[in-house]
Amino acid sequence: MSQNTPKNSILVIGGGVAGISAALDMAAGGRSVELVDRAEYLGGQVLKLDKIYPSDHCAFCPLWTDIKRVWDHSDITIRRASAVKEIVREGEKYRVLVTTVPLLIDDDLCVLCGRCVSKCPVGAIRPFSQHVYPPSYFVDTKTCTMCGVCVEICPAGAIDLHRLAVETVLTVDDVIWATGFTETDVSVPPEFGFGEHPDIMTSLEFEEWTAESGVNEGRIVRKSNGIVPDTIAFIQCVGARDRRMLSYCSAVCCMHALKQAQWVKRRMPAIDCSIFYTDLRTVGRDYYEYSLRDFDGSGVRLIRGRPGLVHPLPSGDAIAVKYENTETQTREIARFDMIVLNGNLRASLVSAMNSGGSIPMLDDDGFVTARERKELQHACGFSREPSDITEAVIQASSAVMKVLKTTSDR
Repeated sequence: MSQNTPKNSILVIGGGVAGISAALDMAAGGRSVELVDRAEYLGGQVLKLDKIYPSDHCAFCPLWTDIKRVWDHSDITIRRASAVKEIVREGEKYRVLVTTVPLLIDDDLCVLCGRCVSKCPVGAIRPFSQHVYPPSYFVDTKTCTMCGVCVEICPAGAIDLHRLAVETVLTVDDVIWATGFTETDVSVPPEFGFGEHPDIMTSLEFEEWTAESGVNEGRIVRKSNGIVPDTIAFIQCVGARDRRMLSYCSAVCCMHALKQAQWVKRRMPAIDCSIFYTDLRTVGRDYYEYSLRDFDGSGVRLIRGRPGLVHPLPSGDAIAVKYENTETQTREIARFDMIVLNGNLRASLVSAMNSGGSIPMLDDDGFVTARERKELQHACGFSREPSDITEAVIQASSAVMKVLKTTSDR
């Protein structure tokens, strides 16, 4: 266990878009930064997106640039595959215990020759996503048999299958929480049929399935049979605004569904898309214009109403959706080839709490409370409230300004 924190350091917990923004702004303000993330790479959920609204740019392009800036910055220390286990306030500072599980393939040594991938007898070594920086391979510990073949053939000596977790004690002036969000189990509300058919998927699963950089290279096909669907239904507020799961609106889901439906129509105009919504919330700059521009005459149906039953047909070749159209006040049943469930986003701080990590005071929905934010610890993005990319970045900059103000005299 070591203690080697530079003077006047700030801890940023979370390496997604909010954490990266906070780290860069804080370093620009002249402070050293400890950036801690549970994942093996930076980028968080945004790195998994195909396109972002309202610009329709590739999500990873601007994020990749910022990730490289973080890696190259001399005042930012990156601790990947790391978890904050304890935070203890000592006077005006915090004593933080961080546990790091070192990567089995050291990307500082790896020359990306790929020999370990081709020689692994069980296929346990694979490259990370092509968007990950720095480029590297990883060992799937669930598959690896510890045979040691990869260690023997690695020309750079980059592989060590027996690396042990390391504990580090940091002393920091303040903490910024930017741990992002995770998807909740949408099988909890049984009426949406999740898990009953391969063509019923969450919005993030659909994003990965249809991404240009993904397995289907941007093609829209069904998981069940590889055939192009005729119809797709996007169902909003699945788990959100629901006392059984999440009491709040997840904020990003309306725009996410509008974006996904738009790109389905761009790539395959013959596919009919329907969006079932409670109410459309397009509150960001240019968001409302985005929806008007892209759906005027596009063939996307907007149906106000929350389906009461999603169920695969006995034949297995389609899925029935039973709903009430609250505008026409009629009950209807429609047949769809694919179903995309949207809205089940929860702050990752809840997961940290359940796994024994040290977290600040949370409200009933799992967000850092206003009381906690008024003290020395700060939150941005989904740690603070449901937020999209733009809002998370703004909140990160705001948190940094508050930290610089409150710690300037220390």
